[in-house]
Amino acid sequence: MAPVSIQNVRKAFGALEVISDFNLDVQDGEFVALVGPSGCGKSTILRMLAGLEPVTSGNFAIDGKSVNNLAPKDRDIAMVFQNYALYPNKTVAANMGFPLRMRGLSRAEIDDKVNEVAHVLGLENLLGRYPRHLSGGQRQRVAMGRAIVRNPKVFLFDEPLSNLDAKLRVKMRAEIKELHQRLKTTTIYVTHDQVEAMTMADKIVVMRDGKLEQTGRPLELYDAPENRFVAGFIGSPAMNFLEGEVARREDRVCFSVGGEMVVSLGEKFAPLISQAVTLGIRPEHISIHDEPVPDATQMYLGVVEPTGAETTFILKSGDAELVVVKQGRFPFTPGTSLWVSFPTDKLHVFDTTGNAVAVNS
Repeated sequence: MAPVSIQNVRKAFGALEVISDFNLDVQDGEFVALVGPSGCGKSTILRMLAGLEPVTSGNFAIDGKSVNNLAPKDRDIAMVFQNYALYPNKTVAANMGFPLRMRGLSRAEIDDKVNEVAHVLGLENLLGRYPRHLSGGQRQRVAMGRAIVRNPKVFLFDEPLSNLDAKLRVKMRAEIKELHQRLKTTTIYVTHDQVEAMTMADKIVVMRDGKLEQTGRPLELYDAPENRFVAGFIGSPAMNFLEGEVARREDRVCFSVGGEMVVSLGEKFAPLISQAVTLGIRPEHISIHDEPVPDATQMYLGVVEPTGAETTFILKSGDAELVVVKQGRFPFTPGTSLWVSFPTDKLHVFDTTGNAVAVNS
């Protein structure tokens, strides 16, 4: 186990800069997830740390020592790839034991270590099989086993679950999290799936266009996003955004969307009067009513999506559209008039540049 430090890292391919002044500290034993849309640079960071991609400038350090000039095999890291990267002509046992054989360990030592890790991962009955005889989840466990037998200082995961079906992804992310809790090895995990990051990581790093947007614990990013990008990326379904202006109407501070949808905000939002802002509200925080109530605004139900334990509604009013998620089942049908209200303590406000605006309680 070891801390990882990434200092002022920059990566450019010719004139194209893909990573710009990136800084991150990962504590000893911490599980950190790098998330962001495709092409944001998260896998490039991982590959540079692993030594698979040269650094344009900046420094990578593991356990306090710079690794920029070390070969990948000398960095004491183990990487698990999206496509498993197993040798098709080797058995599960041979695949898992390969890095130990490269280190010159004896056959007995290799067998002992492989059997120990196979027991942890539930692979004891598969050691004699070849990758082509395994399911996707089994192949991923073999790839993880090959990484674990090395007993590295740092684990690197590059979108390891993206090739699996939805049900298997849920199972595998639980296995990876349980494995980390058991081994307590410093782990950096790259994914575009924010649900994976939210459920697995101690800390999330949100990236966009080669830059770090925000870092924090999963629920910190969920509850207090620093900008509209992070607010929209973290959370599923995504946060609703309404663009409009804060104004006073009939002694009430309101938010108006194109003059058609008016949301009552409360006096604490008075400092924002006459400002154009974006209002953010998460789907589960919106209250819906089948009859008019104070401070509620009327909308029309467009789509109903029952999923059993909860129901998703898509509501419309003029150009405004809201996604609402509620626990339970409801008799509402498309075209129904409903009234929505927003708890003011759950509202997020963003200025025209996309940065969060603090509103005093």
